[in-house]
Amino acid sequence: MALTLLSAVLLSGCETIGNAKKDQTMNLRLKEYAHEVRWGQLEALSSYLKPDMVDEQKDVAVDPQNIRVTNYEVLRRVHPGEENQVSQTVRIEYLFRDRQVVKTLIDQQLWEYIPDSKDWQRANPIPVFK
Repeated sequence: MALTLLSAVLLSGCETIGNAKKDQTMNLRLKEYAHEVRWGQLEALSSYLKPDMVDEQKDVAVDPQNIRVTNYEVLRRVHPGEENQVSQTVRIEYLFRDRQVVKTLIDQQLWEYIPDSKDWQRANPIPVFK
């Protein structure tokens, strides 16, 4: 009986550590992505996509160097019921340098955990900055 209880406690502890590591990796990945957006590295965003989506992704802007992001705000983050998925809603405010008109984009992000690589990848298209 004591051995069974000890085994259960140890297994649940390992699972908790594994989930904590996965959450830590997710938070880091989402921060990295936000950093790329905030600092105008829009050409790098496709590297966050699942590999099978890269070819389907449209250019995020006609002239990415003409865009300056002024705000990136996470509005909502949820785990939609799937253990290896998280969705995040973000408001991105930006302007075109040559026009100085502020635009707003709501980005509905879907992220999936890839157990083989122990990493998170974006599982839906990146919106276009128009």
